[in-house]
Amino acid sequence: MFGILLLALTTISNGPLIEAWVDHEDGIYQTGEPLRISFRTDQDCYVAVYSIEVGGRESRLFPPDEDDGWVKANRTYQLPPEKANFDYIVSGPEGVETIIILASSEKPPMLEDDAALISRETIEIYIEEPEPARLRIITTPKYGQIFITEAQSGDGEYIGKAPRTLTIRPGEYIIEIRKYGYRTLERRIWLDPGEHRRIFVKLFPY
Repeated sequence: MFGILLLALTTISNGPLIEAWVDHEDGIYQTGEPLRISFRTDQDCYVAVYSIEVGGRESRLFPPDEDDGWVKANRTYQLPPEKANFDYIVSGPEGVETIIILASSEKPPMLEDDAALISRETIEIYIEEPEPARLRIITTPKYGQIFITEAQSGDGEYIGKAPRTLTIRPGEYIIEIRKYGYRTLERRIWLDPGEHRRIFVKLFPY
C-alpha cells in the first residue's frame, strides 16, 4: 500500500472534510508511469473525482457510471481500486494535469456545481518526458530487417535494416529481426531512461 505522500486538505463550513494524495511525493510523473490517487472524507457523503489533462480534456475517474459515488467516512479509497484489472497510465504531453476531488453531503457533485455547496480539493501533478534511451541493433549476417513493437500499446513499425541505432522512449519493446532465408528471431527488452544498449543478433538459416 502506498504511503500518504502528496497530501492535500480542504474544508468548507459544515461540509465534508477531504484528504487526497497521490503516490509520488513530489507530484512528478514521467509519461508511461502508473498513477494512483487516494482519498478519504470525515463524513459519509458523495464523492466525484475528475482529471483535467494537459490539453484541457476532462474525464471523470470516480464514481463509475453505474455508481452514485457514496463513500463511508474515514475509509481510504484508492483509484484505481486495488483489485482493478487496469491502471491509470500517465500519457503526457509534458505539463500540469489537475486532479479535482469533490464531496457533497446532499447529492453527487459535478464540476459545474456551485462551489459554495460542495467541498473541493485540487492536486496538480507535473508530467515530464523521460530521457530517451539509445538502442544499437547489429545482426549476423548484416541487413536483417528490424521490426519493433511497444509491448504496452501493441503499436509496431518497421525500422529499417541492421546495423542501426535508434533513439527511443524508455519502456518495454518486442524486437523482431527478419531476413529472407533465415529464421525470424524475436526478443523482448526493457529500456530505462538514458540507457545505452547494444543487441547482437545471430540469425540461423532454414
